[in-house]
Amino acid sequence: MWRSDVAVVLLFLISAIAFSNRYFFDSTITTTIFPARVYTITPMSDHQKNRSCRVGYLLSESKENRLQLHTCKKNYSDGGIDLIKVYTNRSVAAQGPFDVFVHDLTDIVRGARDGDYQMGSFMTELTDYMSRHPRMVVVNPLASWRLLHDRLQAQRVAKDVVKLLNDPDIIVPNRVYLETTGVENMTKRLEEAGVKFPFLCKSASFLAQSHHRMKLVFGRRGLEGLDLPCAAESFFNHSGILHKMYVIGDAHFVYCRPSLRNFAMSDDLPNVEFSTSEVAKANSVSPLNAGKHGEPTSQTRPTSAEKISRMSEATRRVLGSSLIGIDVIVEDGTGKHVIIDINDFPGYHEVGIQEFQTALLQLLKTGPCSSDSVLGRK
Repeated sequence: MWRSDVAVVLLFLISAIAFSNRYFFDSTITTTIFPARVYTITPMSDHQKNRSCRVGYLLSESKENRLQLHTCKKNYSDGGIDLIKVYTNRSVAAQGPFDVFVHDLTDIVRGARDGDYQMGSFMTELTDYMSRHPRMVVVNPLASWRLLHDRLQAQRVAKDVVKLLNDPDIIVPNRVYLETTGVENMTKRLEEAGVKFPFLCKSASFLAQSHHRMKLVFGRRGLEGLDLPCAAESFFNHSGILHKMYVIGDAHFVYCRPSLRNFAMSDDLPNVEFSTSEVAKANSVSPLNAGKHGEPTSQTRPTSAEKISRMSEATRRVLGSSLIGIDVIVEDGTGKHVIIDINDFPGYHEVGIQEFQTALLQLLKTGPCSSDSVLGRK
């Protein structure tokens, strides 16, 4: 009997993910309905004080290989934290209980959406387990994860961050969702949203396998035959320098990467398709790049450490998340800091393994695993 029940639930889950935007990406969602999780200090029993904090972690294989959390279990244990790897082929309940659950669900949800029975069944059990254990801290909250895996929702998050900062020199690109063909129709939509040429055309969902592929559209000519739907986003000249910010609780790390070189509007140029893996990795060398160190000009402006720090804090406040990636460029001439992407649990590629493990330990010890705190919600 239970197998038929699981099958019904799984069929509903996969159908919802595959054929409806409402399961994960309700267009009416705003960040304001997902308040940040807070910690309420209450008296603890002697048993609670002496008990280790159980932290379950579920990462993609590539991320686990990069961060190597299994190598720091003893160090964490000395700090009163038990790190427990969670497996998708086992019952969640049998592997618990957990005080904290650290996750990267992208591959699992993508598998469930594509019809993988095991991934769909695990996701169903996991969401049920979370609902039955509301005092378990989830890093990052599922509500925030859902928001950041939809580009339009992620931009709304970025807009909320900018609104909270109230700094005219921190902005987000104008963006509009194009889904109906026709040059005149698309031109009208772009003008209404304030998106000017050249602009970037991106996949609307980070769950799409092709989400790293984009097109640079230089003028009206490029609207003909444009693959839709796509999220059209204003392009800023930024001397070919991308600033990757990795946030781990109160700590943040910033690294420079190559990026797209400066471009101007042109109706004579065809669209250029590219992958971010070709132009925005630490070792990228592409004709679209400006070179290893960008293309500094008299218009190039450096980042502001004060603005970067405030962006990190504001983003955590808006999302209630602790593991975040923020992509920032600095507009040539104006020096405006432009938030072009916010990512849930990024790869932390440039951050050293020891630096990541130390920052995560500090996050856990001063937050959900602190000896004088228990989880609560306001």
